[in-house]
Amino acid sequence: MSLSLGYLTPKQRQMWDLKSNGVPEATIARKLNITRQTVHQTLDTANLKIDEALKEIAKINKIDIEALNADRGFLKGYSSHLKTQAFITFSAKNGVQVWYKHEGDCEKCSKLQICRDALLAEAKDRNFLLLDDTSKILPSKLAEALIAKITGE
Repeated sequence: MSLSLGYLTPKQRQMWDLKSNGVPEATIARKLNITRQTVHQTLDTANLKIDEALKEIAKINKIDIEALNADRGFLKGYSSHLKTQAFITFSAKNGVQVWYKHEGDCEKCSKLQICRDALLAEAKDRNFLLLDDTSKILPSKLAEALIAKITGE
């Protein structure tokens, strides 16, 4: 259990992943051959741990919290140090990720493909369809679309 994985055990991550992808608790219980009450208690514990991890990452990165939703795995805040919006996400496969809103010069950045791949992995893990052809879209624009979907804005 590490901070980057939201302090979750593998079983908690598995159940949280299923629930975050819309699988009902009763179905998770049948699939894992456990009681629905066990699923519910495990998810409650997982959400508490995710809440703690998101807050800790915000504190480490000096991000003022504006909104937090452990069920959906996101924290929205503001970095007064960087003077920009900041987002912290958690997904079962990608763990905790920190994103800062910026108008970067992505085309000249050596990390363009790394950023694009991270954003697409986050979208895939959340079963979000962003756009048909993401290979030509700059990561800063992909990030805006992804954050809007995660936060429901």
